[in-house]
Amino acid sequence: MFETSLGRRGRPRPARDMPLGGQRRFAVAAPPATTDAPHHAGDRPDDRADARGGDRGPVDDRRGTGDGTGRRRLTTLVRGREGDPAWIRPALWGVLVASAFLMLWNLSGNGMSNTYYAAAVRSASVSWKAWFFGSLDPGSFITVDKPPLSIWLMGLSTRILGFGSFSMLLPQALCTIASVGLLHATVRRGLEDRLGASGAAAAGLLAAALLAVTPITVAIGRVNNPDALLILLLVASAWATMRAVEDGRLKWLVWAGVFVGLAFTAKMLQGWMIVPALGAVYLLAGPPRLLTRIRRLSVAGVVMVAVSAAWPTAVSLWPGAKPYVGGSEDGSAWNLILGYNGLGRITGDEGGTGGGNGASFGGLAGLGRLFNEQVGAQIAWLLPLAALSLVAALWLTRHAPRTDRARAVIVLLGIWTLVHALVFSTAEGTFHPYYTSAMAPAIAGSSAVGLVLLWRAARTSLVAHVGLAAAVAVTAWTSVELLGRASDFQPWLRIAVPVLAGLAVLGSVGLRRSGATMRRLATAAAAAGILAIGAGPASYAVASVDRSLNGNNVLAGPASAAQGGMGGPGGMRGGGTRGPGGRTGTPPAGAVPGGGGAPPAVPGGSSTTGDGATATGDATGAASGATVTGSSSSSSRSAGGTGGGGMGGGSISSAVLAYLQANQGAAKYLLAASGSQTTAGVIIQTGEPVVTIGGFGGSDPAPTVAQLAQMVRDGELRYVLVSTNGRGGPGGSSSSALNAWVTAHGTAVTAVTVDGGTLYEVSAS
Repeated sequence: MFETSLGRRGRPRPARDMPLGGQRRFAVAAPPATTDAPHHAGDRPDDRADARGGDRGPVDDRRGTGDGTGRRRLTTLVRGREGDPAWIRPALWGVLVASAFLMLWNLSGNGMSNTYYAAAVRSASVSWKAWFFGSLDPGSFITVDKPPLSIWLMGLSTRILGFGSFSMLLPQALCTIASVGLLHATVRRGLEDRLGASGAAAAGLLAAALLAVTPITVAIGRVNNPDALLILLLVASAWATMRAVEDGRLKWLVWAGVFVGLAFTAKMLQGWMIVPALGAVYLLAGPPRLLTRIRRLSVAGVVMVAVSAAWPTAVSLWPGAKPYVGGSEDGSAWNLILGYNGLGRITGDEGGTGGGNGASFGGLAGLGRLFNEQVGAQIAWLLPLAALSLVAALWLTRHAPRTDRARAVIVLLGIWTLVHALVFSTAEGTFHPYYTSAMAPAIAGSSAVGLVLLWRAARTSLVAHVGLAAAVAVTAWTSVELLGRASDFQPWLRIAVPVLAGLAVLGSVGLRRSGATMRRLATAAAAAGILAIGAGPASYAVASVDRSLNGNNVLAGPASAAQGGMGGPGGMRGGGTRGPGGRTGTPPAGAVPGGGGAPPAVPGGSSTTGDGATATGDATGAASGATVTGSSSSSSRSAGGTGGGGMGGGSISSAVLAYLQANQGAAKYLLAASGSQTTAGVIIQTGEPVVTIGGFGGSDPAPTVAQLAQMVRDGELRYVLVSTNGRGGPGGSSSSALNAWVTAHGTAVTAVTVDGGTLYEVSAS
C-alpha cells in the first residue's frame, strides 16, 4: 500500500499524481517554470543513484548560483513564489503582523517576569563567563537549573540594547513570531502536491493563525522562560525533516539533528521528545531505500547527540574555577540532565532538590490532566480537533504512495502531539501548565491539515462531510466548556461560538452543490467555522496581552493574574517543602503554594502580586525604603524544610543595599543569602556578585560550611544575611550548620535593619 508505484524506466511517479480520495489522475509532466517549483526523487536522471539506495540525494535546482541567489530568496520571502495566487503572501504577512501585535504590545508590562531567569540575564549582560554558564550572579557562584541557550539570546539582546524588561523579553517574542511563520512553511510544503498552491497555503495559514492565538503560546512568548525558544527549535526540526522527506537530501536531516540538539540546550530532555515523530516520518516517507533511510537517520542522530552534549561537555572540561550547576546533587551538568531535568520529571524522583508532586500546579497525573481546571484553558481548545484530524487525514490518504507528503506531515504532527500528551498526562514530577506550549504547534498544524483535507473531500464524500461537521461541532463544544470555567469572562462568547458552529455546519451544504450561490454559501460557512474554532482561544490570548504575566507559573487568559504563582525556575520542587520527616505543606491541585503569594518585587519592572495588582519601579534603582526581595513570605518555595531559622529570606531595602555597597571593600561578593527569592532582586538591581546559598530554593548543597569559611578567609565575602522569620532557609542539618557558623563567626550589623532577617559581618577569626 505504501510503496511508490513505478512509471517508465523504473522511476517513481511523483506523489502529485494521487489526488484526494485515492483516485489517480493523469497529467503530462512539464518542466518547472521557476526555480521554486518542488522536485521529487525520480524526477531527473540524477536521482537514479538515490532510488537505488545510494547516498547521493537529488539535485535541488533551487540552490541557484551567482550573486542573484540571495536577492531572489529575499524577494520570494517578501513577495512569495512566482505563480502563487496573489492573496497568499499578504495573508501570511497579516497573520505575522497579528502575532507580532500579540507578542510585542505592552511587552515591558511584564517587568522582570521570572526574576530567577532575569537575574541570570542581568549577570550575562555583565560577565561573559556568567553568560556562558547561565550563572545566577555575575560572580558565577551557581547557575540556574536549566541549560543556558535562552539566557545566551536574552543576554546578547541586553548587551546590545541595555538591560531592561523589553530588551530581555524581545528575543522571546521574536522566537514565537518566527515559530508561527515556520509552521506555515512546514504545513504548506506537506500539502502542496495534494492540494496545490492555494489549498496548501490555506492550510499553512490556518495552522499559523491557530498557533498564534493558542493562549499558552502567547503567554509563554511574553515571559523569560526558555520555552519560547524551545518551541521555535522544535518547529524548525519539523520543517527540516519535511524538507528531507521532500527531496531525500541528507543535509536536511543533519539540520534537524542540529535543531533538536539546540532544543536540548534550551530545556534538556524535553527537547528530545519530538525525536520519535521525526524519525518515524522519515522512515515512513523518505524517498531513498530503507537501508539508506536508516543510515541517514543514524547520521542525524549522531549530530543531535553531539550538539546536545556540547555544553555539558564544555562545563565538565572547563579548566578553571566554575560555578556549581544549580539543581544538581553534585554540581555536574550530567546529574542535572539525568535527575531534576530528566527522568525525575516523569517518575517524581527529582533528586536532592525535592521529590515530585505534579498536582501542585498542573493537577493530578492522569489521562484527563490536559483538560483539567489548571491546564485545559491553556492548551486543550483544539485537542479534540487535532485527534479527529489525525484519524481523518490518515483515512483520506490511505491509498497514497509511501512517499506522500500529505500523510507524512500529519504523521509527524500527530506523533508529536501524542508523545507530548502521553508524557505530560502521566508525569508524576514537577509539571506546570505552560509546559504544554511545546505541543501547541503540533496541535495547530494537525487541526489545520485535517480541516482542509476534510473540506476538500466533503465536496464528493458524504462521510467526509459528516466528519467535517463533527469536527466543528466538537471543537465548539470544547470551547464553550472551557469558557464556562471563567463564567464572568466574555459570557457572550458561550452563545456566539455554538451559533457560529451551527451556521458553519448548515452552510457547508454548499460544498455539495454547484453554482455561484452555493460557492458563496460554502465560503461563508468556512468563515463561520473558523470563527467558531478560533474565537475561544483567541479571547484568552488577547486577555493575556493587557495584564502582567507571572513568569514563574505562566497562565494565559483571565486566570493569568489571579493564579500566577510564585518565584521559581519553572517547577515547584517536591510539590511543597521537604523537611527531615518528608514532604510537607503540599497545596491542593492548582493552588498556589503558600496561598498565592507574589513574585519578587523587583525595582525595574512590574511584578504580579497575588491579587493581580502590579508593583512597578525604576529599572536602575529603587526609591528610598523600597525592598528588594525574591519572594513574599507567603510564597516562599524552599525545597528544604521551613522549620527554624534560615540563611536569607529577609526583605532587603535600598538603604541596606547602599550600606552593603559602601562597605563591601575588596570583597568579591556583595552578600550571601539563601535562595534566589532573596538574592535575585539584589542581582537585578545592582549587577553585583551575590552568593545564593543553596541555589533557587536553598536546597542545593552549595556552599558547604568549609567553602563558606574559605570564601571569608580569602576576603571574597564579608556579609551574610540570616533569616529570622522561619522562612527562606533550606532547613535540615546543612542549614543549621551554616547558620551556626555565621552566628559564631559574625557580628550582627546594627546600622541598618532587614525585615525578617539579620545581617551579619563575618570574619575567619
